[in-house]
Amino acid sequence: MKKIVLGSLFSIFACSQAMALSEIEISGELDVTASVWTLPTGERGNSAFSVPSMFMDINVPLKDDNLLVLSFEGSEEKEASPNRFDVGLREAYLDVVSVFSGMKALRLGLIPQTWQEAQYQSSNYRFLGRTAWAITEKWKYLSYSDLGVSFMSEIPNDYGEWAVSLSNGEGAEEKEKGPHKEAALFVRFFRWSPWSVSLNYVRGNYEVYGGSVGLKERIQALVSYEEKDRWMVALELLDTKDPADAIRDFKMAEGVDVTALSGESVHGQGGSLYAVVHTGPKAEVMLRYDYLNAAVGETGKNLQTGILALGYQVTEDIKAAVAVDHTRYAEEFAPGVRDRSRVEFAAQVLF
Repeated sequence: MKKIVLGSLFSIFACSQAMALSEIEISGELDVTASVWTLPTGERGNSAFSVPSMFMDINVPLKDDNLLVLSFEGSEEKEASPNRFDVGLREAYLDVVSVFSGMKALRLGLIPQTWQEAQYQSSNYRFLGRTAWAITEKWKYLSYSDLGVSFMSEIPNDYGEWAVSLSNGEGAEEKEKGPHKEAALFVRFFRWSPWSVSLNYVRGNYEVYGGSVGLKERIQALVSYEEKDRWMVALELLDTKDPADAIRDFKMAEGVDVTALSGESVHGQGGSLYAVVHTGPKAEVMLRYDYLNAAVGETGKNLQTGILALGYQVTEDIKAAVAVDHTRYAEEFAPGVRDRSRVEFAAQVLF
């Protein structure tokens, strides 16, 4: 509740500084799902209604084309909260362009991870729930936003764009007071459209696990091909390094058991293959397969998820989908985990 009050006060202050109240843009999204579990276990036939996410975005134009961005998120997916449904700040930053020439911008505040932001701009099936999130967010290898600063610009000769950022490194919901910060470099090439290539490198350090094994590293690559209104396909690759104790404490990789590796650095590798095929003016088929080897060199620590969805654009602001969602764990992944499978009916409402 404190976050909501502070955010509201911040908004009121911003409005008083804006050029005109009528120029403020407010938009949002509501995601709703109904699921039925299908595996032949004790949960077979169980059903549930949920709201995986709800967003409200506020864009406040300031003088000289600068911009204040506020985004609130409500979700049932926050496992650390005792409440069923929490609302908090997702983004809150100042976008400064007035001191630069050309397509350049400086962001200050609670800024989004550039890689995650770019992923969700090109993929519109996040409303299916956590299985359909970007792999670094759903497996908790990166938080969507963090306190920090970023600078972004174009690559000369229309080759693409790039961004560099410096942040606390513990995510929006964790306090970080140590001297080490997290740095990220993002580059996207689209000169060879319809092909696109994106690269991302993140490097940081966990303060509490010691300098020798405290390295946090993310190497990401994405290659995509898209023929607008016909079909698209994308392949994302992920390479990670974290202390085993950080994987346990932050519940990364869906709680993989790395107890035997305590005090050591753990190497992870993953990938995501994603395709959308338009089958009519309003209908399309989405296929997605994700793979994670959470501890390279260890046996039985891999995880696979798959989605097959049929989407339909009901109206300009309502999209519906029916999906089959399956998760498979290796035998030694973690004590007590078991495969999951469900049929899901979902809707995305934009406002």
